Amino acid sequence: MDSGWLRPAVFCVLYFTKTIGLLYVTSCMGNDDNKRSTRAAGDDMSKFPSYDEVQKAREVLKNVSFEHWVKEDLFSFNWWLLVASAILPYFIWWRLVDKERFFEILVFGLTCGIVSCFLDVLGVGLMLWGYPDKLFYFIPSLIPADFVVIPVSGMLIYQYFRTWKSFSAAAIILAAIFAFIIEPLFSFLNIFVMIHWKHTYSFIGFILLFLGVRLLIRGLNRMIGRTKAYQ
Repeated sequence: MDSGWLRPAVFCVLYFTKTIGLLYVTSCMGNDDNKRSTRAAGDDMSKFPSYDEVQKAREVLKNVSFEHWVKEDLFSFNWWLLVASAILPYFIWWRLVDKERFFEILVFGLTCGIVSCFLDVLGVGLMLWGYPDKLFYFIPSLIPADFVVIPVSGMLIYQYFRTWKSFSAAAIILAAIFAFIIEPLFSFLNIFVMIHWKHTYSFIGFILLFLGVRLLIRGLNRMIGRTKAYQ
């Protein structure tokens, strides 16, 4: 029985648990600050907002976000950079992808994109980070990163590095590039802003993402192989 996946599985579980713990602690710290600010505001803030009040606040936020996007983001340098980031990587990937493993590699990339988008929306919602400049004002996550750059990069290392050892090394290098080069660059361009977050957390998160998705895909491949063997 092949047990080569056990060590990466344990690694993923341990670091995933650590990352979730950091997210929880950071969120609790932010909630404590909000509670202290609320108590200092007076008795008029003690009443819980109704659903209608929440909807009115969302309406105001939608209008303000749209106005900011039209006047500050749309057709700016950063906006065109996001457009290029959303289109060009797939042209490169299409020329390099192994057509014989196309669907397997594509499933890997789609899974990376779904997980990235979910975590991105979660992080924005918890005020861990934010995006001053966006491709679309009504989507809180950074679409070119979640559905293009991260999945395409992940698919390429999944295609070219087939052993756990080589893939893990490639994932660490790619995570370092994302966390310590691309994120600071986007912060400099005011596309990405860290609120209660650190690049080190991103570094660990990217590693967990790539290793976890590879573990999932390899497990599915084994299940499919066993099913075909019994038929």
